[in-house]
Amino acid sequence: MEDMLLFIKKYPEMVLDAIYATKNTKLPNYTAGEDYDKILVCGMGGSAIGGDLLRNLLRDFMGQSSEFGLPIESIEVSRQYGLPSNVGKRTLVFFVSYSGNTEETLNQFVEARKTGCKIISITSGGVLKEWSEHLGVPVIELPHGFQPRAAIPYLFVPMVRYVAGDRLKKEFDEAIEVLKTIRDDEKKAETIKKMAMLMKNHWITIYGPAEFEAVARRAKTQINENSKLPATWGIFPELCHNDIVGYEDNDLNKELYVVFLRDSFVEKHKPAKVRIETIKEIIRPCVKGVAEIHSVGESKLARMFSLLYYVDLLSYYLAVEDKKSPVKTDNIDKLKAVLREKVNLQAKLKKELI
Repeated sequence: MEDMLLFIKKYPEMVLDAIYATKNTKLPNYTAGEDYDKILVCGMGGSAIGGDLLRNLLRDFMGQSSEFGLPIESIEVSRQYGLPSNVGKRTLVFFVSYSGNTEETLNQFVEARKTGCKIISITSGGVLKEWSEHLGVPVIELPHGFQPRAAIPYLFVPMVRYVAGDRLKKEFDEAIEVLKTIRDDEKKAETIKKMAMLMKNHWITIYGPAEFEAVARRAKTQINENSKLPATWGIFPELCHNDIVGYEDNDLNKELYVVFLRDSFVEKHKPAKVRIETIKEIIRPCVKGVAEIHSVGESKLARMFSLLYYVDLLSYYLAVEDKKSPVKTDNIDKLKAVLREKVNLQAKLKKELI
């Protein structure tokens, strides 16, 4: 169980290591707007969330700065077997699979090769690394020994570093320092532990601002995988038009905990803060409890990483409180075993590709 906590606490070092790994990998010098007009991130689970984080992060830069050369709508994340229909030779595709054996990602890899997309693989090994090296596809190789969901800096940072180059150096420097600071904050860690004590064995809903949609989604999946608990997520302001109605005269919510991801920069916009505070008061009497996690830092990257750190810590302590292993994912393992036996997609793809 302690391994997962150690991984979380290594996030500052992982960020720095991921930057170096990307800089030290021989990669094609593709230029946005000239060589590609679309970015697609293909992955599943913990390997896909980096694409969502990339999109959330760059929404503040792309379309506003000619340096990036692309509108934010040009970044997509694909979590499926087949490629989206709108990709082609001017699409830069990141194939992200920590294990390198994710069958949905491998299937898309084969399709992307046929389509002529520009491809960069991000993996620690497996079939994706094998195929990429055989076909001359550049690979950013990650260190071994992590759970995919515990390697989020390795699965996210290389894409940012490749697309942005050195333009976000200050943001990365701050993010690393913020992560080190909150890692050493024992008082805050104790607050997260107490939060987990209250929430154990309950359904949990995560609400966050649209600017950090990926973090809210990440929190939900971390609670699923690490804590073995059911969880949902929603974003402001969209949830104000649907989710809140589900709290009217409904006893099903009596055992629900709601966690709000708060960000002072987003809430400088008065309507955003008023919405959140109002929603809290509307649902508080209807649920078991309400909690908040606040971002830390000045840059969006630092604030994003601080929230990622805290929600990962919460999911870990939820597992500890319920005496569950945050590492094992038995149901996923069972599903993969059945797929290997009855489908064996990797073998079919290999014949098709090589």
